[in-house]
Amino acid sequence: MPNHPSDKKPTLPHYHKRAFSHNYHAPFIYHIILKKAQICESFGTVKGDARIASGNPGCAYIQETLLGRVIAKAILSLQYAFPILQIYQFIIMPDHIHILLRVREWSERHLDYYIGRLIYNIGIKYSKFTVKEICGEEIFQPGYCDKPLLIKRSLDGLFRYIRENPHRLAMRQQFPHFFQRVRKLRIGEKDYEAYGNLFLIRNPDKAAVKISRKFTLEEKLQKQSRWLSDAAKGTVLVSPFISQEEKAIRTQAELTSGKLILIIHETFGERYKPAKHDFDLCSEGRVLIISLGLPPQTPLSREICNQMNNLSQLIANL
Repeated sequence: MPNHPSDKKPTLPHYHKRAFSHNYHAPFIYHIILKKAQICESFGTVKGDARIASGNPGCAYIQETLLGRVIAKAILSLQYAFPILQIYQFIIMPDHIHILLRVREWSERHLDYYIGRLIYNIGIKYSKFTVKEICGEEIFQPGYCDKPLLIKRSLDGLFRYIRENPHRLAMRQQFPHFFQRVRKLRIGEKDYEAYGNLFLIRNPDKAAVKISRKFTLEEKLQKQSRWLSDAAKGTVLVSPFISQEEKAIRTQAELTSGKLILIIHETFGERYKPAKHDFDLCSEGRVLIISLGLPPQTPLSREICNQMNNLSQLIANL
């Protein structure tokens, strides 16, 4: 029989996002992510049509395997075993699970304990359907990712993000050419990271968008008018879109189905996916994101802005 999770000291998670200043005994709402162990079978398969918006008949959904159904039942049972907890929402994905979990009141036990019990119970329950005993550690990777719902994060946004996971996965599977990721994209004499529709960089009709402080009002209006007119006709706009004026141009171009190559400075994370707005544009084949590959949390300096604008011009001239 596997050891109970409370009988052993938790190990440092390999996949985690601990808020070290956060009190994990206090009442709070958490977005929990558990990843499937590599050797473990899939939790489910994506079905449905990615072209149909989430929540509508025929839209993408996850058809759970036996293990996926066991996991789902164990998640639902968690709040009955521990009334201090409340499950707001969860979804089983083929290689990970999302749980929106509320700790109702002060807990003598750390959040780790409850997640450990969940993993332990899943192993016990699934063992009843197999010819051998299965430990939770054989189902999930060590540790978990937790994201406390801070003031700046929207609960409604989290509900929507979790609910739309099957739609995003279906998009990437059914339209893979719009979600390509390249770690070394040679542009000029350097390599860059890229994510999105790589065909956009091959488009011969591209324009670099940059509003200079030296421009007169008349020059700004002329350039804005030309960029937006060209974007409506199929020109790909290339820019980091840093200033408010540049961001406004991007917004207007998007309204006319414009295509964009967005330059950013920070490297892509291991499981990088664009934020919802850019993801939706990727799903339409309208965005390519190119990164300078600088370390995360690198402050945006004037020098870096110049590098991104120079890269934009270089791409536009390809």
